[in-house]
Amino acid sequence: MGKSMLWLFATQLSGVILALAVGILLGRSLGAHGQGLYQLAILIPVALTLILALGAGATPSYLIGRGTPPESVLGFVVMLSLVTTVATGLILLSLPEIWPLVVRRALPGGMRLMLLVYVPLQTLANGGSQILVAEDRMRGVLWAGLAPRLVQIATVVGVFLTHQLTVWAASVIYVWMPLVGVVVVGWYLKGSLALRWQPDVFRTGWNFAVRGHFGNVAQFLNYRLGLYFVGLMLIARAAGLYWLGMTVSELLWYAPAALAGVLLPRVARGEKNGEETADLANTLGWAMVGVGLFMAVLGPLVLPLLWGASFRGAVPILWILLPGAMSFSWSKVLTGDLAGQGHPEWGTLASGTGLLIVGIGGLVALMQHNLMLMAVTQCVSYLAATLVVVIGFVKVHQIPGTWRRLFSPNPGVWRHLARSLMGTRRESAS
Repeated sequence: MGKSMLWLFATQLSGVILALAVGILLGRSLGAHGQGLYQLAILIPVALTLILALGAGATPSYLIGRGTPPESVLGFVVMLSLVTTVATGLILLSLPEIWPLVVRRALPGGMRLMLLVYVPLQTLANGGSQILVAEDRMRGVLWAGLAPRLVQIATVVGVFLTHQLTVWAASVIYVWMPLVGVVVVGWYLKGSLALRWQPDVFRTGWNFAVRGHFGNVAQFLNYRLGLYFVGLMLIARAAGLYWLGMTVSELLWYAPAALAGVLLPRVARGEKNGEETADLANTLGWAMVGVGLFMAVLGPLVLPLLWGASFRGAVPILWILLPGAMSFSWSKVLTGDLAGQGHPEWGTLASGTGLLIVGIGGLVALMQHNLMLMAVTQCVSYLAATLVVVIGFVKVHQIPGTWRRLFSPNPGVWRHLARSLMGTRRESAS
């Protein structure tokens, strides 16, 4: 498991490094105002994909963990992509405006039609990547995540050197990124491309997806609704600052998310138990607390140095978000275990709780045009969501002393897991 986690973490870490590199280029070229417009512009395609792609996240891993052939799971993913295409078209016909006014004033209307490109392609790429994760084909997962970002940064640099880099150009480049991911996933799944259309697989997949899908949507909105509220304040520069503070704080989640992705199919197969998950969550959670404190100290120096002086205002936002982001590391790991146990509804409940807090607090912050209040609300939502997930983990596993096992620092367990991880790294090197 350690080897798979390292591969998945390397995939996520390399992706976020390249994303930050693009962000630095855009920040230097467009300033906080342009960065804010860009983040608000791409927020809608990402949100729409998550809302419509019912089951493209954890469902493929769950199905394969339960013994479903990959050809049948891929058939489920392709069907899902077709459904999202139709649903996107219906949304475009029924909703005249989707983006905040500040974005509509700055960008042409062609972004609406590009949703028909981004949503189905990203659905295919996400579902295919999850199949690769569940089958431990981690090299394919790495390239499926890395190749789109490499193409994005190369294109952004090319436009930057030969033309004027605009918010519109950066947004168009982003919309077409999933095509690269689909090509890479198709290459690694070429032995499974003989699709099987099995109604029983669709029923099982939809059943699992429906129970967890609202949680996925609510979780995303919990992460990004604050940014949308800031956009509704009609202050693009504030959106740029909020995006940077939020993005840096979320770096703490990549290792826990990688572990959760590896845990889910193994728990579904019965290879991992609650005690092991609790120890892993404890170790990784406290490690992320240490990293978060390090980020709090370096933030005032690093953020203005990399993104420019106009982003100095992101530092207090980062400080406010960090306590909640650090606690959410536990939630990420435990949610993967609960989903593998067949209980994605706890993630749904946690995300719904966080979304309720963000929704109410965000409306208050919007009415007061108070950026810091929005950040405080976001932090509280993370803390509340983590509490709900921990309660769910305790109820599902019913392990004596679970709270202590999750949160009491235990250097002995840390050393044991560190030695196991180092052994995995040596095996990988050999």
